[in-house]
Amino acid sequence: MTKKEMAHSANIQESIVIHVPKEKLWETTALQFSRIGDWSPGVVRSKGNGTSQLGAACMERLCEPSYRGFTKTIERIVDYKPEIYQFTYQIVAVMPKIVQRATNTCTHIDRGEATQIMMDVNMELKGFVGWLMRKPMQKRMVKILRENLEELKTFVETGQVHERKKRVNS
Repeated sequence: MTKKEMAHSANIQESIVIHVPKEKLWETTALQFSRIGDWSPGVVRSKGNGTSQLGAACMERLCEPSYRGFTKTIERIVDYKPEIYQFTYQIVAVMPKIVQRATNTCTHIDRGEATQIMMDVNMELKGFVGWLMRKPMQKRMVKILRENLEELKTFVETGQVHERKKRVNS
């Protein structure tokens, strides 16, 4: 990656340990990919669309975000490796104008009676404004990812939605 490309990339990695077997976590994150709206306060509603050629439950999900400044998005599974409990999705429609490409790779790692989920977000930003906004966007994405992982943990471990989701739903 060139220096110019690096200046326009925003990479964020976050993880959390969830006290369920990786198969149960995989069911929620991958097999029920289209149902993120059930547990994430960042998504008001979601639904699956299309048949995946990769073996996933659906080709893509349509999400109605609750975050201010975001509009409906389409997230498509672009890499699916159930044998190693990993998948990647890409936002393919309706991103902020400065975002050229955005992906998230979710990796599930067995930790005995628990599972560590790692999310690796890569955003490629364009133009001078993208360069200026890289650090603020990284900061916001770290917060969003951390909260999303906490909400996933609550939902998978307890079967209940996190307090933030309850507030979004009310």
